[in-house]
Amino acid sequence: MEDTAGTRTLLGDQRKGVVALAIPIGVALFFQQLNSIVDSLWVAGLGASAMSALGIVYPIYTILIGIGNGLGIGVGAAIARNIGQKNHADANRSAAQGIVITAVVSLILTPILLITAEQTMVLMGAGDTVQECLAYAHPIYLMMFFIVLSGVMSGMLRGEGAARRSMVIQVVGAVVNMILNPILIYGLGMGVAGSAWATVIAFIVSCSIASFWYLRGREMYISIRRPCYRPDMRIWKGIMSVGGPEALELSIMYLFNIFLNFMVIECGGTDMVGLYSTGWRVANFILIIAQSMGGAMVAVCAAEYGMKRFDMIWDAFRFSVRSSIIWTIVLSAVLVLGAGVLASVFTVSDDLAYLHDETTRMFYFFALFLPAMSLVYTGSSLMQSINKATGGMVNSLARNIIMSLAFLVATVTFGTLTSLWWAMALSEILGGVMMGVHAFIVLRRTEAREGGAPEAV
Repeated sequence: MEDTAGTRTLLGDQRKGVVALAIPIGVALFFQQLNSIVDSLWVAGLGASAMSALGIVYPIYTILIGIGNGLGIGVGAAIARNIGQKNHADANRSAAQGIVITAVVSLILTPILLITAEQTMVLMGAGDTVQECLAYAHPIYLMMFFIVLSGVMSGMLRGEGAARRSMVIQVVGAVVNMILNPILIYGLGMGVAGSAWATVIAFIVSCSIASFWYLRGREMYISIRRPCYRPDMRIWKGIMSVGGPEALELSIMYLFNIFLNFMVIECGGTDMVGLYSTGWRVANFILIIAQSMGGAMVAVCAAEYGMKRFDMIWDAFRFSVRSSIIWTIVLSAVLVLGAGVLASVFTVSDDLAYLHDETTRMFYFFALFLPAMSLVYTGSSLMQSINKATGGMVNSLARNIIMSLAFLVATVTFGTLTSLWWAMALSEILGGVMMGVHAFIVLRRTEAREGGAPEAV
């Protein structure tokens, strides 16, 4: 099999490789986060109950996204490592087994989610908004296979260096979602359920495009044939060594959000929880560059790890950390300047207007910690690329435990939203530093065991 443009990107200059992959990943994330914010805006027009439903279900939805993205990172890293080792057959098997794992996970989780949906909403503090929560949750649960598969296919494409194609399927999905939202929510009178159906239809469209490319087989490094789908525990182990901890890391992070939502409800009521989840959507928008640099690092550094080029890995890591922090500082400054206007947009309905000032204050605190939080993405991505994803998972668990304890102390001691924002900011700053230092130590130890001293850069 001849090298493609994507594989040449992975095996060439590390900084150019990171930038080449980060740009399309960043564009895709831009449209995804824009779509997420637009989603909130359309739902905000339905009133406080609909916004509360969105905020309560959102952590579960993001857990499903986390499972897909985690498995996608595992599949992509496995493909990239095999490309670095010139093992085309195992790269093909890794892609096919990623799809098989997706099917298995979906067959297990879908009925569990549907059966426990109402009880889960009650436990999460839905109160009088249970029916709105179920209307939003049921379509997402029914179609979770496509939600997870979309993350896996994006990982497959990035793993073979085809980041532009990964960008295309995510951008098209986001555009489809934004077009369908007003049609289904208001045009067909489906309310908050229309938002959920717009989301799942968008995922189906994304998966269909990626499937067409792989079935056609032109210009793709990965070629999946029927024998590749036979269960292969050796390949599963290679995928899950990275994908399992990463999926668990993301799921843990979002699972803790359910507990944090309780604290927000306790201090600010159910109306505030929807705006709190929207705040995190804005935060993810600002972290796009850090996330895209991290996503690019997984493929580039995994290929370099396959070649045992630790000098290239060090340079890619330092370059990504520096770029992520600088750009996140710039975007956080923009958030500070536009916080009031942004808060006005999200509190447009009469029953949310009283939370305008609190939402503005919340955005200020987000801007305070986001630059340090950018280290979470670059540090975790580095550990994924060198097959040490468990380190990122453990660090993420520690970070979320610290934040949950800080939220609990703030709620019991002060009981105000401002105290929660301070707890959030200080915890995320500490967590970002922890992840960055941890990644540095893990890379240094891995290099000492498997390679020579890093070259000066």
